[in-house]
Amino acid sequence: MRNEHGIEIRECCASCKHKDLTRLLSARFCSLHQKKVKPREGCKQWEMSEQMQAAGLSGGKVKKKEYLKYVMEVREDESLADQLKIQFPHKSISQIRKEFEAKNGSIYVEP
Repeated sequence: MRNEHGIEIRECCASCKHKDLTRLLSARFCSLHQKKVKPREGCKQWEMSEQMQAAGLSGGKVKKKEYLKYVMEVREDESLADQLKIQFPHKSISQIRKEFEAKNGSIYVEP
């Protein structure tokens, strides 16, 4: 199914307006059926969520894959240090972004 902006939307619990996110990202709660559901499950009562209706509207920016990998590497290093009980300063997202931009330019893909 496509939304009104021409974006292909898969009809499943992940895109349904009746989903409620749980603390586990791998599970969702259906507010219509009052039960836990998996993200890719579907049903006949599926209705497109507001977020999916707005997909492709405008104003969004896409972050560079290299930037996202950089953030992931920084967070993995911090996590490893925590596991090994090593004092290691954690960086804020703004610090990570500034470091990346100083070396690589914008974090966003240019149109």
